[in-house]
Amino acid sequence: MTRASRPQGRTTVRNWKPTAALLAASALLTLSACSSNKGSADNAKPSPPASSTAPSASASPSRSSSLSADQAAVLAVYTHYREEQAKAYAKASVSGTDIEKYATTEALGKVTRDVLSLRTAGNAASGAPVSHNTEIAALKTDGPIPKATIKDCLDVTNWGVVNKKTGKALPTPKGQLKKHVNDVTLEKWGNRWLVRTDTAKPIACGDASASPSAS
Repeated sequence: MTRASRPQGRTTVRNWKPTAALLAASALLTLSACSSNKGSADNAKPSPPASSTAPSASASPSRSSSLSADQAAVLAVYTHYREEQAKAYAKASVSGTDIEKYATTEALGKVTRDVLSLRTAGNAASGAPVSHNTEIAALKTDGPIPKATIKDCLDVTNWGVVNKKTGKALPTPKGQLKKHVNDVTLEKWGNRWLVRTDTAKPIACGDASASPSAS
């Protein structure tokens, strides 16, 4: 299959403000404090798509005209993935969500394990994180499986877990970062970009709202 070459490298989307729902972190914060991902996504065997249903291009938000088609598609899939992930954590179930449309089996399995842990404990997510400096850090489309990496800074100050029966908030894990770097990798299967890994890094990040916006 022949694919057109797309711009590579760092593409910052400074003025993109995702909705609160799409900003859920990669691992629900009650399960553990931020921990590093020791494995390398590039060295692992790619996971096949979890669903054959393609995301609707019409559902993607308006993007800058400077973005390529792949860049816009990557950000749109990330948006939809976050929205559906947040729904799953809030109800402690993937049932009734479209998370499988935007994730490989690897990413879907992680979300499924997270919600199972929540449901088993009788808990659910409450509130929402806030994302800053969302950007496409890498984009490679010339290989057999195109790959992309998204980085952002997640502020989880007002996002936590509650007991579903009592509504009481659970204490924040000791040492948990309020603002941390988050890495997401995506792969393109056929004409569809899908989230493969979603990793909360044990690295503090600054408040991007205080940074100057691009003119």
